[in-house]
Amino acid sequence: MPHTPRRADEVGALLDRDEAYDEDPIGDPPITVARYRAALRAALAAQAPEPGVVASAWSQREADAFLAGSRAALRLVVEMIGHALAMPPPPRGVD
Repeated sequence: MPHTPRRADEVGALLDRDEAYDEDPIGDPPITVARYRAALRAALAAQAPEPGVVASAWSQREADAFLAGSRAALRLVVEMIGHALAMPPPPRGVD
């Protein structure tokens, strides 16, 4: 079973390989359309994490701030996905 990318640099490398496949399609694509859809659905389904064990040392205000920040970060991710999907693709070779 192949390694599952979990960090931004690993996901970026997988995307780079997929873009390279577009230029020279030999073999199977690194990422199928179904996998792209599954990845987007997973991102959209993400929920703010619970503060966890360390939260027992936090005040209610700190816990509320943690949750508010987590929710704001997820909203930003959804907004960026929506923006990227609605915009025309950039010219080849431009990020």
